[in-house]
Amino acid sequence: MESHLQNSLSCQKRAEWIKTLPDLKNSENKSRNNEVSNQEQESAQQQNQSSRSGRDLKKGTTQQKVLQPVRLYHNLKVRILLPVVIAMVVILGCGLFGMYWQDRQAIDSDVHARVKGAQQVLANQLDEDASLLIGFQQFLADNEKLQEAWFSKDREELLRQATPIYEKINKSNRVTHFYFIDLEHTCFLRVHRPSQFGDTIRRKTMKQAATTGKTTYGIELGKFGHFTLRVVKPWFVNGKHVGYIELGEEIEHITPKLSETLGVQVVFAIEKRCLDQKQWEQGLKILGHAGNWDQLSNFVIIDKTIGSVPQKLLSQIDSGKTENTQISLTDSSTGKMYHGGIMPLMDAGDQQVGSLVIMKDITQQTAELRRMASLLLIVGFVVGGVLFAVCYIYISSLRNVSKQLIETAHQAGKAEIATSVLHNVGNVLNSVNVSAGLIQDNVLKSSAHNLTKAIDVMQQHLDDIGDFVTNDDRGKHLPRFLIDVSQQISSEEESILEEVHSLIRNIDHIKAVVASQQKNANGTAGVLEEFSLVELLEDAININTASMERHSVKIVRKFDDIEPVVSDKQLLLQIIVNLISNAKYACMESGNKKHLLTVRLKHKAQDRVVIEVQDNGMGITAENLTKIFSHGFTTRKEGHGFGLHSAILAARELGGSLTASSDGPGTGATFTLEIPYQKAGTMLCTK
Repeated sequence: MESHLQNSLSCQKRAEWIKTLPDLKNSENKSRNNEVSNQEQESAQQQNQSSRSGRDLKKGTTQQKVLQPVRLYHNLKVRILLPVVIAMVVILGCGLFGMYWQDRQAIDSDVHARVKGAQQVLANQLDEDASLLIGFQQFLADNEKLQEAWFSKDREELLRQATPIYEKINKSNRVTHFYFIDLEHTCFLRVHRPSQFGDTIRRKTMKQAATTGKTTYGIELGKFGHFTLRVVKPWFVNGKHVGYIELGEEIEHITPKLSETLGVQVVFAIEKRCLDQKQWEQGLKILGHAGNWDQLSNFVIIDKTIGSVPQKLLSQIDSGKTENTQISLTDSSTGKMYHGGIMPLMDAGDQQVGSLVIMKDITQQTAELRRMASLLLIVGFVVGGVLFAVCYIYISSLRNVSKQLIETAHQAGKAEIATSVLHNVGNVLNSVNVSAGLIQDNVLKSSAHNLTKAIDVMQQHLDDIGDFVTNDDRGKHLPRFLIDVSQQISSEEESILEEVHSLIRNIDHIKAVVASQQKNANGTAGVLEEFSLVELLEDAININTASMERHSVKIVRKFDDIEPVVSDKQLLLQIIVNLISNAKYACMESGNKKHLLTVRLKHKAQDRVVIEVQDNGMGITAENLTKIFSHGFTTRKEGHGFGLHSAILAARELGGSLTASSDGPGTGATFTLEIPYQKAGTMLCTK
């Protein structure tokens, strides 16, 4: 498409076309499909502009159209650095938030496990104590002296025999209740309080033991507002049911053991409906404990391991909610942070009589988490700053290389640089432009805004994040949402980094082109001059002589006697050098023992000259003959695909043509350059 376009344009139309080149900013506002199409058009325009600049140099004009590639740098730093900075901030933020969220979840999971395990630990401790009491009961039931006193209904003798046993197990195992109960459930003797007897025992454990005929135990709330583990054993003597023996212990000792085992703070609260205020206050005096009946409206705290219960926790306890209730609070008086839960407290009859609060102090863990986040933030900013500096240096280097390239092109004045180097640089800059556009699109379409929404929601529930994630309908979806957003952002990060790597590779390629061409920028180019075609061909051969001799390539010259011509010597030299170099590589890669290269110069009609470069190399397939002059097409691993493309453009700039022919692989190839023949003393007008 480009070759037909360039053949059809006259010199005047080209000049007008160059003046109306679209500015790069216009393409930024179009869709991606239009942008790719525009970039292809810009590539053709840059190629034509490079050729046009050579003609301007020939005529000695002061036009600076060759500066077109510099336009591609307009706002390049903003278009690349801004998306890169945004991408780095998003990636850094997501990484930090992800690590913070993961550690926070680990803390929450640990606390949740402790809360969930509290009931099991309490049950295990009660089972252990009950087993010990059952052992004592078996000893009592087998005691013959106690049996004899019981059968004779001698309360005094029964008390005398039981008192030493009670004192011993009270001291060693905290047994505080010791009953002998008859078959009518009437208390015959309270060993721990002998003066009180004759009342009917209606407790749940008593009823269950009477119903099942088996030993029963459980915690029951006494009239003084304290929980007691009661174990009731049916008393059988010689297989005959004669009564019941009950042992009990206050469970206050379990509270510190529960706290120590789980590493938590424990609070026992009883519903006021289950208590009588006067009896409860009387029990406090008997046991020497302190309490405040008016502290809460519906509950009273009977035991705790924390010095002062935070006001926020008191409100939660008083609300009476225990089903899946999570606690997340900060004690304003101490500055400590707690996380935990509230569970129902059930008696032996499976009735809820209060609440059990389990809280873990997470102050130190939270502080360490924040210190870690701060450290990661600092490291992230350092790494991000280094990446930013690298990108900035590379982009600045790209601009400096471009300026250096343009200065070299003007100072040296070579059409080779104007047509080949600037053409190649322009195409590389197109790749830079595409990469910048893709980076910009990825950032604009990033899923980071979804993360911002999630963070806003979390900030609103920062104090009760565990409760929010566990119970709230929106909060339950939050972890899955964050995982999905993290995966999307990870995919976007890979795409952005791939484009950044593409930018770096393109910049390195431009440096290599500039370094290579600066070595050849020794003469004045871009002017019309009189020269001998034979001498020019010899010069082209001489440039490649060392390489061809090293690879044993034999050159055959077949030159007609042609008078000197007026043309662009440097531009024509570039074409011939390119063709000879390609022929040399074709011979080297063919595998033939003899490498032969033939250069011909002959007339074709009165005003045309033909130059042929023929080799016996690897040849060209019929399919590739239609592609070989296309930009980017190459059959060599080390090739770039712009040599023949720039050569055919240069031939057309001279008003000629360049064609290729081959009979197939292994038969060699012939490249034919046809140019106008204008004798010295006349002006050349190319078409």
